Amino acid sequence: MTGGEKMFTINGNGKEVAELFKKFGLNEYESRVYFTLQISGKTKVGKLWVPAGVPQSKVYNTVQMLSTKGLVETTNLKPLEVRAKPFLRFANEYLTDKKCSLYEIQEKIDGYREVTRNNKLVRVVV
Repeated sequence: MTGGEKMFTINGNGKEVAELFKKFGLNEYESRVYFTLQISGKTKVGKLWVPAGVPQSKVYNTVQMLSTKGLVETTNLKPLEVRAKPFLRFANEYLTDKKCSLYEIQEKIDGYREVTRNNKLVRVVV
């Protein structure tokens, strides 16, 4: 931020929203950074740590993790800039992935059920 800019503070509600992102597999810092980017738009990574409330030493790694998860896009500019991808796109991909996992689990259950149908005693060893 330059000298003339004022920081808007979202008291309490920002933490509440960041907590919701954890349900989608994001950790604390990822949630904070992703939420901050959703609100602020494209931002220089080096300046992101203050509004996100993430330690400066962790912000680049956090952005890298979000990029690996497909949640943000970075520029090739120096200094590095980052922007969040739309949340609903991320949520849809996340839910589709989870739905596929559920179907895979159900197929395994059905397969074992078929194999053990004629056996009265079954022992599951994990």
